[in-house]
Amino acid sequence: MKLLGKNYSTNTNGQQSTTLHVAEEFNSYYTNVETGRGCVGMKVDSIYVGDYDCSALKVGMDIEVLYDKAITTTKGTFQPIKRIDVINK
Repeated sequence: MKLLGKNYSTNTNGQQSTTLHVAEEFNSYYTNVETGRGCVGMKVDSIYVGDYDCSALKVGMDIEVLYDKAITTTKGTFQPIKRIDVINK
């Protein structure tokens, strides 16, 4: 997926929380002509990565986000980021 942008906020302790904005091709399920489904353009997502260090990530890079095991809390079920790999700078 291509990194289109990132936004962050810094709390009073200096810790950053980051959201990545990415685009990728639609998967084949959404582009199946036989079943009447089609797509034009790219699929875009916002991925909240929390305090994961994104300082080395630059807009325009191709990245892959790998998730860790899902965690259920009183606020819901979350899947933390295990790592983010840079595929192409």
